[in-house]
Amino acid sequence: MEKFNAFERDIDFAFWKEICESYGELRHFRRGEYFVHSGSSLGYCGWIKTGGFKHTLTDCEGNLKVVGFVFENTVLANYSAIISGGPIATDIIALEDSDVIMVPVRLIREHISNNPDLHLRIVQSLFAQAHQTILHNYYYSPFKRYLHLIERFPRILELASLGEIASYLDISRRQLYRHRKGEGSRARE
Repeated sequence: MEKFNAFERDIDFAFWKEICESYGELRHFRRGEYFVHSGSSLGYCGWIKTGGFKHTLTDCEGNLKVVGFVFENTVLANYSAIISGGPIATDIIALEDSDVIMVPVRLIREHISNNPDLHLRIVQSLFAQAHQTILHNYYYSPFKRYLHLIERFPRILELASLGEIASYLDISRRQLYRHRKGEGSRARE
C-alpha cells in the first residue's frame, strides 16, 4: 500500500519499526479508542501493524477538526511531542480496530537525537509536507482535493465518516455532499 503522508515516503522509517519490534509490546486498539489525548505528554509511540488512526483537535470555537490520518505500516506518534517532551496538540484516535507495537518515546527520541542527519531529514520532510498542504489548499479546489484524496487512498471512504473527510479537507459537509453528488452525475453521463 502506498504511504498516505508525504513524510512517510521521504524518510526510511525502518529504524523505527526495528526499535518497536525489538523493544515494543503489541497493543490492540478498538475503533474510537484514544491512543493519546491532546494536552497529554506522549509516553509511548509505535508502529502500526494493522489499522489506522486520525489526528484531531478542537478549534477555538469548539468544533472538532480532523487534521491528519496514519495507516498501517507506519509510525504512530507526533514528532514535536517526541522531541520536545511537551504536550501533544492533537488527540490520536483509532479509525478501526488496530494493532500497534508500542515503545516508550525515549527510545525513539534517543535514536533521532543521536542521528543529527536523520533528525534534519525528518524536520525538512515534515516542513515540506506542511508547506505543500498549504499550497494545495490554495491551488486546488475542494473538489479536486477530494478527488485526489480518494484516488490516493480509496479506503478512506470506508474508514472515515464524510464529516471527518470534509473536516480533513477543510470544507463543510454540505460542500462535500455537493461534490460527491456531482461526481456521481458526471460518472453517469
